[in-house]
Amino acid sequence: MTRRISLAAIAAVAICTWVPGAAQAAPTQLALSQAAAFSLLGHSCGGIQERAYATGFGSNGYPTGDVYMQTRCGGSGRGGGYTTTTYSGWASVVWTWFGETRSFARLQSAAEENTSFSATDAYGDHLYNVGSAAYLEVGEPPLQPPAPPSGVSAAVGLFEAGETEYLRMTVTWTADAETAGLIQSSTVTATPVGSAAPVLSATASGSWTSAYLGPVAPNTTYRVSVTSSDAEGTSQPSAPVELKSPNQDGEAEREQKTVETCESSQGTIKLSPGLSETPHVQSITVKGSFSGCEGPYGVESASYADHLKTTEEVTCSTLSSASAEPTTAPVSLSVKWAPSEEGNSKGSLLLPLSEVATQGLSGTLEKGPFAAPTVVQSGPIAESFTGAAACGLPSGKKAAKPVKSGFFATGEVEFG
Repeated sequence: MTRRISLAAIAAVAICTWVPGAAQAAPTQLALSQAAAFSLLGHSCGGIQERAYATGFGSNGYPTGDVYMQTRCGGSGRGGGYTTTTYSGWASVVWTWFGETRSFARLQSAAEENTSFSATDAYGDHLYNVGSAAYLEVGEPPLQPPAPPSGVSAAVGLFEAGETEYLRMTVTWTADAETAGLIQSSTVTATPVGSAAPVLSATASGSWTSAYLGPVAPNTTYRVSVTSSDAEGTSQPSAPVELKSPNQDGEAEREQKTVETCESSQGTIKLSPGLSETPHVQSITVKGSFSGCEGPYGVESASYADHLKTTEEVTCSTLSSASAEPTTAPVSLSVKWAPSEEGNSKGSLLLPLSEVATQGLSGTLEKGPFAAPTVVQSGPIAESFTGAAACGLPSGKKAAKPVKSGFFATGEVEFG
């Protein structure tokens, strides 16, 4: 999260501890990402509050600190007493030069709350605390692009798009574990060797580790490599792999996809009793569809009904905070596939409850076309709720209306 602190506060720190250079950038407030905080606390009720304290520059050069996390969850239902439970803890954090959470770990005991800490590294990067907030002002930081991807694998098969057939290359890889969560995109390049065929390239967004390239020239050797990019730069290319494409005149095997994919999923969201400023556990009903499906299971599309509940009481603030993303729990799921002979599936499908760009759908399916439980995941999800901007706000003399309905859409969905 990036915020500007007041000029008076900056001036006070500068007078007491440090004289900034003319080229210093605006300060970035440092915080543990809400997703990381949730993974440590296991609860998030209307967001997790934090106190952050910078502690220095780590052995890898990045800014480090300690963060106190806290969220309060109220009891619900008659007889629940409406009591409040506080969940709290400490974490050590390593941040990137852009304020992203690079790594974190739980602390077993409370850390020192040094409200006046200040340090500057050899590159002019300034790390300091103002009360219970940590700030970073970068000079010329030693940016570290991600390590090259590994485990690159490529295959070419005959692909059908409507009435058109062409050779298509499928490439998969493994992102470096240290920065996998920070990757913004990966680019695959397939360069013909000793051929005038065009160079093929494709870009996968976010954490996706597969891509398709085409059309592939027949009887051509390609050298394939992958680079990954995050906010600090682009990696060196991966170790290249080479493969020769088959002859398209009847000798190419049809592409055998190992996983089922659908181009997108979209649908409606209903909340009960609806989001307001009064905390409530929300019952969530999702009616959605999968479209543009292809792969080894022979399905074309599907419709589904998904029932979820929030694991904690939530308020309007959940719509503007990604922290609520992990707080939905499955109740029931029914999927009807087309063609109908493919049958129906059961399982679980989690959907985050937030208008903030977050991770997508996730869960498992079984039965229907799936002989065994099959993992489901999608690209980022976009959600929009009716009346979200006015959630909790009265309209003149009328009481505030709860937010009860929304729409969602995702990119590609993968099964397997």
